Amino acid sequence: MTDQAAVHGNSLSRPGPLAAEEPRWRQGPWLFLILLAVAVLVRAQTFGNPVIEFDEQFYRLVGERMLDGAVPYVDIWDRKPIGNFLIYAFAALVGGKGPIAYQLLATLFATGTAFVLYGMARHVAGWRGALAAAIFYLLWLNLLQGEGGQSSVFYTLPVCLAARLVLRHLAGPGRGTRVWLRDGAVAMALLGAAIQIKYTVALEGALFGLAMLWTGRRAGLDMRTLAGVALLWIGIALAPTLAVWGAYAAMGHGDTWLFANVTSILKRDKLPTGPTIEDFLTGIGIILLPLLVALHAIRTAREREPALWFFGLWAATALLAILLLMTFSPHYWIPVMAPILLVAAPVLGRAKVVTAGMGLLALVAGQILIGFFIVSKGDARTVRNLVAAIGPTPNCLYVWDGFPALYNAADSCLPSRFVFPGHLNYAPEAHALGVEATEELRRILANRPDAVVTDEPAYEFVNRETLAILNDALASHYVHVHAEKTGAARWRHVYRIRPEYARQAGLEASVPEMAGTRMVAR
Repeated sequence: MTDQAAVHGNSLSRPGPLAAEEPRWRQGPWLFLILLAVAVLVRAQTFGNPVIEFDEQFYRLVGERMLDGAVPYVDIWDRKPIGNFLIYAFAALVGGKGPIAYQLLATLFATGTAFVLYGMARHVAGWRGALAAAIFYLLWLNLLQGEGGQSSVFYTLPVCLAARLVLRHLAGPGRGTRVWLRDGAVAMALLGAAIQIKYTVALEGALFGLAMLWTGRRAGLDMRTLAGVALLWIGIALAPTLAVWGAYAAMGHGDTWLFANVTSILKRDKLPTGPTIEDFLTGIGIILLPLLVALHAIRTAREREPALWFFGLWAATALLAILLLMTFSPHYWIPVMAPILLVAAPVLGRAKVVTAGMGLLALVAGQILIGFFIVSKGDARTVRNLVAAIGPTPNCLYVWDGFPALYNAADSCLPSRFVFPGHLNYAPEAHALGVEATEELRRILANRPDAVVTDEPAYEFVNRETLAILNDALASHYVHVHAEKTGAARWRHVYRIRPEYARQAGLEASVPEMAGTRMVAR
């Protein structure tokens, strides 16, 4: 079977006689294993590294402490949906407490996403273009801070599975109202789960719902029926979020959940325009090659296939979600890559030299970038050195700036609900926490944590008020015991409390004062 003939005979999405003609390596488990091998090879440098990205260090901290009884938002504060923490708790429950567990789980999710992308790409491209799109997704993750367990690595899979269900009705013949209703409900359930990993998925969910309603209208359903179905699907998509809110309300923490997940987002100060534009241009630069190929694919498409235009609208919607957030760190661009590569797939299948060049460039650049982050940020050896300097922490460690992973590595209790460093050291967060950052830091330091970890130089947008409070406490009550250099100009410092200022009372007596609510010790 030729590549062109295979375009409308997708063996992964459409059952039929053409599926049997596919070579075995392009079918089901064999293809998945090939993609898994690629994912493992391109991510191998990261396995076991506890300090890949700061976000996932924090997700792991929360997930593992959940297994010890911590309640997100109550005992450890953040504004991310609870799905992030549940994924990490599951990884620790199944694979043990340590970075390799979530890293292997993230590798499986990335592979699953690539596998689904291959199936969808076969609607608009032959197997070469589809395979290139799937592999490029894995390669570009390394360029977009997706080499580990960023939230987008996890939620892109259920979004793609939902898109695949929509595509069945856009690209295929009518399947009957019952199948249409079922597929729409399942798609909304998948999107509802994804929303509890990242709220901006709701925009993609709206597009997918409208696309399914359009197919229903095309099949002859009246507007009254479509309106009823739309309300049903919206309810299904919102159900996980409402269930989480309800669970917190039942525990007496409904307001706590609402503030963390909704109100606090609106209270953050905006960054200056200059750095925001710089981050935006960086993100565009990373995805530029696939984006140009996708634009060329749309411009040269011979047939205005619904599938191709659906992928294009999906890409535009994912981009809109980024623009609404006005936060352009590289990992925020990961959800855009999936639909962009689907649009680009027809050209990737035809332009073999261009495809090979792009793949080689992404492979080499990704490995260099991972290596650079290991050198400039650190690895397991860096953590071991810091933990040795931190020493025993019966009265808790406090990480002002640096690795959230140190709390677990040092087997430390938590000195505050606000243990993600950026909550207290980042200027835009100063009035968005439900407490004043200065007051919370003074409370933490008044409880005399055994060790304090800082980074130098300070971030450009550091909270100057809390930094001054910290420096006063370090100068008065702490002694510098270790400096760990990572990269050309980054130092990670450890301070131990002077013996004469160490809290003499037992930990048990100081726990309520330190926690503010309740402390989950190790």
